[in-house]
Amino acid sequence: MRDLLRGASAQQLSLPAYEADFYATVESVDGPILKTERIQTFREPGSPSWEAFAAGRWDEALRIAAQPNPELAQFFARLHEMGSGLHRLRIVELPLTPYLIWELNFLSFRAEAGERIRVLTADAVSELEQEHGLVPELMVAGSQAVYDVHYDEAGTPIGAEKFVEPRVIEGCRSQVQALLAKAEPFESFFNREVDGLKPPAAHL
Repeated sequence: MRDLLRGASAQQLSLPAYEADFYATVESVDGPILKTERIQTFREPGSPSWEAFAAGRWDEALRIAAQPNPELAQFFARLHEMGSGLHRLRIVELPLTPYLIWELNFLSFRAEAGERIRVLTADAVSELEQEHGLVPELMVAGSQAVYDVHYDEAGTPIGAEKFVEPRVIEGCRSQVQALLAKAEPFESFFNREVDGLKPPAAHL
């Protein structure tokens, strides 16, 4: 994927511009939305559940994450009606970072709301990454755009590059779909590796 992005023309977007552009694209998306996640620790300021986790309030973080979110469920239902859907590929390294323990618990509730999630361990992409570099953090919006989302060193999102060349979009989409096809369903991975885990006491 990085080979496709390298050298291709892109529009630089600030974080607010990326978010606005992405959701505008979603309004008329013409196929599945594919999301890749490779970084093992992000920061998510503005997420009440993440902020509780970051402050060491684990039970509160889970309680907030479990609260019903009708707007999210409606968003996924609408994508489904459009023949789309949000398909997340989460690449994980074992043992899980404290952040990933939180995120995977959080994602369990998004899966219940309608997000389609599959998990791949990092060793399954090791050869690919040795040759081409780490899998990038992408949002592939149907055949309309690819967003390469950028983060600072602490894992806070800062913006994105938007690619609209058909060869870049098609190439990224086919490569992400190939990884999704060999990834494990979220539920089985969660039940085996995550259920009941909590971040180490030192983190909390």
